[in-house]
Amino acid sequence: MKSILTKIEFHYTYIIIALGFVLTGYFYNLLAFTTIILVHELGHIFMFFMYKVEIKKIIIYPYGGNIKISSKVNRDINEDLLIAIMGIVFQTFFYSIIVILFKSNIISNYIYNLYTMYHYSILIFNLLPLYPLDGFKILNLLLSKILPFKLSLYITISISFICIILLLFFKLNYSYIMIISLFINNTYIYFKNVKYIYNKFILERYLYEFNYKKKVIINNINKMYKNKKHIFKLGKTLYSEKSYLNKRMLKK
Repeated sequence: MKSILTKIEFHYTYIIIALGFVLTGYFYNLLAFTTIILVHELGHIFMFFMYKVEIKKIIIYPYGGNIKISSKVNRDINEDLLIAIMGIVFQTFFYSIIVILFKSNIISNYIYNLYTMYHYSILIFNLLPLYPLDGFKILNLLLSKILPFKLSLYITISISFICIILLLFFKLNYSYIMIISLFINNTYIYFKNVKYIYNKFILERYLYEFNYKKKVIINNINKMYKNKKHIFKLGKTLYSEKSYLNKRMLKK
């Protein structure tokens, strides 16, 4: 636990908004939404520990957290889905405790309403397909089950940009503008890194052995799936995934 605490970093946008709460006397608001964010991230952290994934950094934003990990791109999709949804599960469980405490007259109506407001706002916001929110990760993973990996990346990024444009039509204030600016910047950086992510995906398939049950015949390396074994058909010749990638790497 001590090592995890040293990896937590509060983003400057969170600090600015937190200071705004404190200076205007909304301390309980700050406490409520920060607690919910940390509990949410604890759900992801729990699953990372379960699957023995190394956590490099945990960045806390005003809308939630972003956990940087050291892991293969070719991770099991179902494991990644469990990791992505476990934040929602932990958050919902925590809110259930708040409801029980309220009904038992242990916490006041004011505190209960604060937690209710921030629980649902953070929950709904996190389900939006915006990078790096859970909604983006879940959508990308679901698309990766049925579409080539590279295509699923570009589709998810495109949806993220569309979602950002739609959010610009909402009423703007200083905190909202900061958050939207973050999403624009993060999504753009992710878009620029797609080539790197895909090259890492290919390199891992070349270096390591992944045992996938499903096989698919393709004729282009850009049509590779995250959860399938590939047979490459070039003209009338068939190549196993390993032999094709080996041939391709040797050419380089």
